[in-house]
Amino acid sequence: MPKLIYFSTNGKWIEHTLEAHTTIGRHPDQDLQLLDRMISKQHAEINKVGEDYVLSDVGSRNGTLLNDEPVEEPTVLRDGDEIGIGNHVLRFSDPPTPVRIKQHMESNLSDSSSSSHPIRKRVSSNRFLPESEIKSDSDVREDYEKLRVAAELSEEASVTFDVDTLLKIIVEKAFKLFKADRAAILMRDEYGAMHTKIAVDRNLNPIRHFKISETLLDEVIGEQSAVLSGDALQDNRFSSSTSMLVDNIRSTMCVPLMYHSEVLGIINLDTQFMTGAFVEKDLQILTGFARQAAFCIQQNRLIEELRRNAVIKENLRRIISPHLIDDVMSGKIELEKGGRRTEATVLFADIRGFSNMTEKNTPEMIVNMLNDFFERMVSCVFEHEGELDKFVGDEVMAVWGVNVASQAHAQTAIECAIDMMKAVEALNNERESENEEPITVGIGIATGLMIAGYMGSTQAMGYTVIGDTVNLASRLCDAAQGGEILINDEAWEQAKDHVNGRQLPPIMIKGKHDPVNVFRIQYR
Repeated sequence: MPKLIYFSTNGKWIEHTLEAHTTIGRHPDQDLQLLDRMISKQHAEINKVGEDYVLSDVGSRNGTLLNDEPVEEPTVLRDGDEIGIGNHVLRFSDPPTPVRIKQHMESNLSDSSSSSHPIRKRVSSNRFLPESEIKSDSDVREDYEKLRVAAELSEEASVTFDVDTLLKIIVEKAFKLFKADRAAILMRDEYGAMHTKIAVDRNLNPIRHFKISETLLDEVIGEQSAVLSGDALQDNRFSSSTSMLVDNIRSTMCVPLMYHSEVLGIINLDTQFMTGAFVEKDLQILTGFARQAAFCIQQNRLIEELRRNAVIKENLRRIISPHLIDDVMSGKIELEKGGRRTEATVLFADIRGFSNMTEKNTPEMIVNMLNDFFERMVSCVFEHEGELDKFVGDEVMAVWGVNVASQAHAQTAIECAIDMMKAVEALNNERESENEEPITVGIGIATGLMIAGYMGSTQAMGYTVIGDTVNLASRLCDAAQGGEILINDEAWEQAKDHVNGRQLPPIMIKGKHDPVNVFRIQYR
């Protein structure tokens, strides 16, 4: 049944059912009385002519508007039209049925032959028609406006990289084009759950505790397709939806934010006061909006991922060889959280007499010397595919065989130590040419079982190795003289066929009850 829906002065929505002849005005004898000083006593009327309802202004003082245009002659109403009378806006609600549409399209001007004024036919399609099928200038203007606003959105989206900003723009454009009372955009989190990103009414006031029908969500997300319903309360698809009934949703339009085959979220428009508020062409426009949003969201996700990866790579570059970073990022090499037992080789390199050097030199000179020393030591570690564990004062700690499987991790660590000694010699040549004191370095290496993984607190964690083997390597470094490389017997057994060295008398190591077998590597 055709109706006029409007917002009354007491703050309630009212539906007035139209008869064959309906008068509108300020006087009490009018069929629809509107108490407004801007409205004439007898202002307008709506008459049924054949299957159509025709709006006429009856000589009112301030005139009658139809979709913001003055009504100068009797005009056929169509579902969703807005009638402006004084300060009131009345929506004409008459959702078409297939039979009704057919009758409307096939009707002709003979219905109006008895009228003293020609009736302006306003035939509109639910879809965008080819140019040859367009009969009404008003329809062209309406369609043009929708496409113009859509083009505006496309242009703004192309230069908008902030998702929140784009979503606000989309909602504002949607209210300009569609007869919606509420708009909401929901987005999926990393676990697939939907969260409301924005939910506002037509005045852009936030809607608290916005809820959307799970039935509607399941259809849009599950089928990955848009949903249009002219009367949700009568739509069998939503007969089991409690939220639709509670919120009294009449018309709804919901489209997925699709990027390739992934649903990133949804855009939902609805109204509680009007059936048939949206048509197929509206759905096409909103789907275009959704494409723009999905592209921006995905672009933003990629930018954030690149930023995160850049930070991760920068952090990894400080602990592992640069050519291994891509393997770690791709998952070929996994830096395991927690801890695991593994056989590996650990190296400590420490400057001899560093405390005396700090007493004789300025802090600036010490810092410059350490940075120069560390730069050369780290280069040696990375050239030999080692992982930098940490710096401890003037000491460098590195490890081999933890995340990169190798049967020769002891040999590689020893070869790295030899190159470290050669790098120190080169550094000393430079220091002596600048009349600076040379430095000497002792290196300790141990192979054996250790625990590797993330260690620390929930607020600060780092990847490292711990265990008796690590402690042994540190003690061997302490025992080494300047220019000396000391290794344990496990490292010697793995590398003895590839390096030169000789066994020293067993030595006592702090924390050990029995003497430890030690080998000195010969590199000159």
